[in-house]
Amino acid sequence: MKRSPAEEELIRSLGPSKFSAQGFLGHDTRPVDEIISADQRKLDRLEISINTLVDGLKSIYRQAREAYGGEIQITPGVFATFYESRGRVPSPFKTDGVFEKGEAVVREKETGQNIIITELGIALIERHHFFQGLGSRYRIEPEVAVRLLGLTSFEESKPP
Repeated sequence: MKRSPAEEELIRSLGPSKFSAQGFLGHDTRPVDEIISADQRKLDRLEISINTLVDGLKSIYRQAREAYGGEIQITPGVFATFYESRGRVPSPFKTDGVFEKGEAVVREKETGQNIIITELGIALIERHHFFQGLGSRYRIEPEVAVRLLGLTSFEESKPP
């Protein structure tokens, strides 16, 4: 299938660059719209809206940032720490502008499972419903985020 020039430009922007190192797609070879659709289906299964998840991510990011590098407890056994970085990073979606660097790492102590929340990552989800591709360092896996942030109590879905 032939892509439009706009789609080709987006694919280039999502790839590795001096700003995004490995890029936003990781090792995911699916078209961006398929990545977005698959993640939306995950949220639908969990009965969690994008807005609810984004609100949770923003809240944890803000709390961790305000702790000035100190560890904060999110839920029992789940903690977040903010790591500051100087500079700004542009969004791969050209009209979104640039975002502060820095990341809040949310980690479950027992399993070591984690998500990394950034200002840009939140914006990609909020504005484009884009959680990033599989294998991307900053991908926020919907099921993991929902569980770690305590947004619902569910049994993690197993792959078919």
